Amino acid sequence: MISIKTKLFFVGLFILFSSCSKENEVDFVAFNIYHEGTKVDNGFNQIKKIIETVNPDIIGFTEVRNYVGDWTTKIQQALKESNKNYYRGYVGGDISLLSKYPIIDSVLTGNGRIGKFTVDIKGKIITVAVAHLDYTKYACYLPRGYFGGTPNWGEIIDSNSKLKPIKSIDSILSYNLSSQRDEQINDFLKSIQNNATPIVLLGDFNEPSHLDWQKNTKNLFNHNKLVINWQNSIVLKENGFIDSYREIYPNTVKNPGFTWPSSYSKNESTSWAPKADERDRIDFIYYKGKGISVLKSAIIGPRGYYVKNKLSIKGTENDIFLASELDWPSDHKAVFTRLIFK
Repeated sequence: MISIKTKLFFVGLFILFSSCSKENEVDFVAFNIYHEGTKVDNGFNQIKKIIETVNPDIIGFTEVRNYVGDWTTKIQQALKESNKNYYRGYVGGDISLLSKYPIIDSVLTGNGRIGKFTVDIKGKIITVAVAHLDYTKYACYLPRGYFGGTPNWGEIIDSNSKLKPIKSIDSILSYNLSSQRDEQINDFLKSIQNNATPIVLLGDFNEPSHLDWQKNTKNLFNHNKLVINWQNSIVLKENGFIDSYREIYPNTVKNPGFTWPSSYSKNESTSWAPKADERDRIDFIYYKGKGISVLKSAIIGPRGYYVKNKLSIKGTENDIFLASELDWPSDHKAVFTRLIFK
């Protein structure tokens, strides 16, 4: 029979190891705030409520415009009034960071599109990079019968005035490489060549993942029977980065995890390709480094997407959504990931 003293000893060990585990867990969010919430009424307070509800440790924002003063300081101060205390990071561009842990250094890289922040998590130093890559030459629209911003965002039309999807993979990838996204990622990768700390790279990449455009999805989501190995997700994989959402949800049909185009509280379409199923996962949280693993990942935002200009949840019934009941200020969903640092 086990004595009370022995039982208490094991209970103490359980509490100790449980607390240690939780202390090493960090919740990250990648959040495109769509012109810092100005596209909807009361957007600033909607963003604040979402952060209060999800309560992440580190948030990377994109589309920070600073229309009227320093937006990141404003949201930091507003959250402080709700007893949510964050350090602020901003180095230029339209990207910023809030962190519950001290930000001890910051630099702008990725040809001005990736902010790199050094964060001290209780003595463990990590790098958090927030990316907002070039939105032009949005090549995943080509197989759906739309230009991706060059020469315009309109329809690609045949002689019968019908959509004419581009089905040449070489043409699609060439068009994709004519954007600045690959140069931005390569510049970032050069900046971390001698980085010995764990790295989390998150944000709006304006480009899908090759993981989501393979044989099992070629007949879905207007992929038009194409298998496409998109440039930047391949390069990041080759450089040791792991896609946190796909690590948890490897089945791209069961859990597509779309982040674009989201329904939002203005109750109007956010579609740029209204005759197509343009849904894609273009917002990511990647990680790299020894002793890092992912525990959880989810989509943040409402369940609705625009498919052929109509609201739909078809095909996303198995995805996990956080804060789905709240008013939503963006045309993107946000991404949540919980990482553990050992």
